[in-house]
Amino acid sequence: MPVTVDMISKYTGREVEDEYGRTLGVLVSFYSDVEGIVEAVEVKLADRSIEKVEADRVKIGDGKLLIVPEWKHKAVKVIEALDRAYKRRKAIESIEGGDLPSEVVASFKLRLAEEIKKLKRLAEEAKETIKRRIDEISDESLHVARAIASLKMLYFSGEVGEAHYTQSINHLRRLRDALTREREDAKRILDKLEKTLQAASTGVAGRGEEKKPQPAHAPAAPAAVPKPPVSTPGDAIVVHVEEG
Repeated sequence: MPVTVDMISKYTGREVEDEYGRTLGVLVSFYSDVEGIVEAVEVKLADRSIEKVEADRVKIGDGKLLIVPEWKHKAVKVIEALDRAYKRRKAIESIEGGDLPSEVVASFKLRLAEEIKKLKRLAEEAKETIKRRIDEISDESLHVARAIASLKMLYFSGEVGEAHYTQSINHLRRLRDALTREREDAKRILDKLEKTLQAASTGVAGRGEEKKPQPAHAPAAPAAVPKPPVSTPGDAIVVHVEEG
């Protein structure tokens, strides 16, 4: 659903978060067309600069304006397109060999094959982006862990007061938890992307691929002819003679 001016205007001047609860900055402006559909927003980043974010990365949830991470936005778009391509591939295979001209079906198959080829390239790029982000999150998590360890050492040694310690540790814990949520989400999206890519890339058996009928009962094997006993040297032969 598109974001409209009426939906977003009340968030102007308020803090903007990402999907994992981290504050990105403050919404300072936005762009919209004459129909009132928001095209992009401007977010002030920690009194340093502003960043333009496209509207399809903006959503509203729990009374907050949320920004979808770019890596996730791109990956989800590819997943949706691949899933649609997979369903269309199955649909084409279901009508193939029917009453439609073969050249018509062939043209749909060719176009879909080209689209899947393009989507596979985009999917591989998205996978690499997600993997890089997971590595970055791991590095950031270690950074936060070192900061927490140092802060605790300073607190227990009496060099940092309790009030300042509590305020700082809460910030660090929120950041640590947000990184954990993003890493789990990234792994989930990566797994879904790989499975969707595999499904769209693997052909589904068509109607023409039918199994050969098997006989209901296999013919019985010919009965074995008994072989005469073979005597070996040294074996005695006993003959019984009856007297008349």
